[in-house]
Amino acid sequence: MKFSKILLTIPMLLLSFIGKGQEMLGISNSNFAGNMGMALNPSLFIGSPYIQEFNFISADFFIDNDYVYLKKRTSLFAKSLRGESIPEENILDYYDGKKKRAFGNVFLRGPSMIQNRERFSWGFHTALRSNLSAINVPTHLAKFMKEGFDYIPQHDEIYLAEPMRAAGMFWGELGGTFGKKLIDRRDKGYLAAAVTLKLIAGFDAVYANFENFDYEVPSSDTLIVNNVNAEYGHALYGGDPAFKKPFKIRGYGAGLDLGITYYKGRVHGANDCNETAEKYKKYKYRLGVSLIDIGMVHFGKEASVFKFDDASTVWPGIDTLKFNSITEQDIAISNQFLNDPGKSRVKNKFNIFLPTAFSIQFDYAIVPKVYLNASIIQAVPLSKYAIVRASQAAVTARYETRKFEVAVPFVMYEYKTPHLGLAFRYRFFVIGTDRLGSFTGLFDTTGFDLFFGFKANLCEFAKKGGKKPFCPVN
Repeated sequence: MKFSKILLTIPMLLLSFIGKGQEMLGISNSNFAGNMGMALNPSLFIGSPYIQEFNFISADFFIDNDYVYLKKRTSLFAKSLRGESIPEENILDYYDGKKKRAFGNVFLRGPSMIQNRERFSWGFHTALRSNLSAINVPTHLAKFMKEGFDYIPQHDEIYLAEPMRAAGMFWGELGGTFGKKLIDRRDKGYLAAAVTLKLIAGFDAVYANFENFDYEVPSSDTLIVNNVNAEYGHALYGGDPAFKKPFKIRGYGAGLDLGITYYKGRVHGANDCNETAEKYKKYKYRLGVSLIDIGMVHFGKEASVFKFDDASTVWPGIDTLKFNSITEQDIAISNQFLNDPGKSRVKNKFNIFLPTAFSIQFDYAIVPKVYLNASIIQAVPLSKYAIVRASQAAVTARYETRKFEVAVPFVMYEYKTPHLGLAFRYRFFVIGTDRLGSFTGLFDTTGFDLFFGFKANLCEFAKKGGKKPFCPVN
């Protein structure tokens, strides 16, 4: 019986939201990123080499943590393609007494378009997104989650889990982006700004906030909770553990992205749609600043909030518990801690905040077609009810032309764990990863990352003679 069958079931439910994506650092800073760079800084597409770009479908899948890992030579990708399970002896953990974190998300961008005009630029996007975060989880609690109550070395010890929280959400977006160049002078450079407004339909959500959790496990069939102060909530279909009706709208909200980009020494002709443009640097350097995913979703349908203040219990038979639905689980927990099946339910609505972040992007043109980028993405959670974004810094070298591009990002995940990535763009197709080691099996692996996209770009037709100029992206 796993630890996830008790009150801690709620954070573990978040695992069902994991879709796996992050910042697509191998493509998002490219001058040819188009729609795939909008989520990092909405102003990057203004003054780009594209007049129009259509995104048919693009996706970004990512998951990572600092506790569980697959030992090297596990061949995660190959086994996944063959539908094979990973042997338990290959799944290890960092049992080091430190607080643990886990992040995951999926970003599936559907039909989208950007229109880049000289004075005013605009675009729209559709997207399905799923995000998860769990932070400040102590090692002893993570160990019980992984091994279950029968992990004997942790029996007969009193453990205290200090403030920790987790949140997850699955939602759909319809967004509009509006941008404008503010300055375009040789002596003052080129300055562009943009805003993305997002209408959000929330499908599923779950969160858990623990102020303290004082517990012990004397044996594999008994849990003793000496004191707990916690709150959890969810907006889910409560009648079946399989989470039926995943696209039922249970909440509504709004979001906002803000971005500004400055170009020094921008060469206008370098963005023209002809062969000569490939011979010039597009600019000396480019500096972008953005605030992304400001907003929240209010859940008021099939939503419940449960609270426990200075609660305690002795729970025998914990190893044989089985819950057939979310509702059944809520009733059992309330009954066990408060001797009342409905007393713990305190509200029927709650808010979940988006994974807000602040980002800076610096791009330097070394020679024509060769660029070096440095980016920082810093999480800025707006509430204890927020999904927390993973913070990271990256340096990316890339070779780009209108037709072809290759990029190699070096990422410091959470500013401490190094990862190497690789990305390619050829005409209408993009594919890449910020976790190349996950595919090679040469290293211990704590996560996985993959992104791809299919898109089409329209170049400007020649005004003289009506002939189409060099335009290999079409």
